[in-house]
Amino acid sequence: MTLTTIEDMAHAALQAQGVRLPPPPWSELGIGLWGVVYDLGDGSVLKLVRKRGGLGSPSALIQREVNALNVLGGRDCGRFAVPDLLGHGDLDLPANPFVAPLEGWLRLSKLEGRLLAAAIPGTPDARQRLGETLGAALADFHADATPIATDQNLSPNDPILRAIGQLREALPKPEDKALCDQLTEKWTSLSTGDLVFLHGDVNLSNVLVTSDGRFSLLDFAESGFGLPHAEFRHFEERPEIRDALFMGYQAASGTPIDHEIYYLAATVNSLGTLYHGGSVQPGVAANDPRKGMRLRGMVRHCAGKAGLEVENL
Repeated sequence: MTLTTIEDMAHAALQAQGVRLPPPPWSELGIGLWGVVYDLGDGSVLKLVRKRGGLGSPSALIQREVNALNVLGGRDCGRFAVPDLLGHGDLDLPANPFVAPLEGWLRLSKLEGRLLAAAIPGTPDARQRLGETLGAALADFHADATPIATDQNLSPNDPILRAIGQLREALPKPEDKALCDQLTEKWTSLSTGDLVFLHGDVNLSNVLVTSDGRFSLLDFAESGFGLPHAEFRHFEERPEIRDALFMGYQAASGTPIDHEIYYLAATVNSLGTLYHGGSVQPGVAANDPRKGMRLRGMVRHCAGKAGLEVENL
């Protein structure tokens, strides 16, 4: 007896829609909160998006990525290659023992390189060079992408404010909701300067690095317009590369890093990590009290650095 896999079911469903893909088996490239990405073996990848995953709406995530890739896809933006959008659509597969309910799909050109998580060098000097180069590339990305995104009327919504609203609704503890209120008030008061188009989710799994040091950006589902130094919010737990990123960005942009803005954004990120991987959600794999304490400590650390009230956290 041969078990039917998610690949087989997705392939059959897309074939029924008239979407022609290479037959499975496909090579799995990665799994995230919202879905899985496969290498189709023909120079393209397929992203399957579940109906449930992280915070927000799967249809909104798909639409933001589609909109961004329709504008930026298939080109070099700053020092980053951006994948070309080759197709997308709905994929209404119900849940069964082998597959979670699916919302939709995107087919993208495959870009070369290793994930940043696997490409960070082991020596301090090499890490410094990589971090500075990546920071400069992000400054160039903001400079190049912002006028294009503005001209093409991409969504002006701020990824940080969007995340705060989602977290305030999802987090059960009153003190966390109160922290979200502090974050909203503080962030809104600071969002009066020049905004840039943000990728919104730059992390170790969304950047590819080639052997000759070229970069690619993946996953534009959290993109939008916001304060530039919010782009670094995922790197507080990786100071060995964070500080080099700051140096490279400052050198390329000519603008010092605003640490208040950075730590406000990092607080939002730490709250999201707490929600997804701590002791908040019953039954999750990482529902470990010790891990929950560590993640709660990161929330306090970032909030304190941002000048927020942390006594009740």
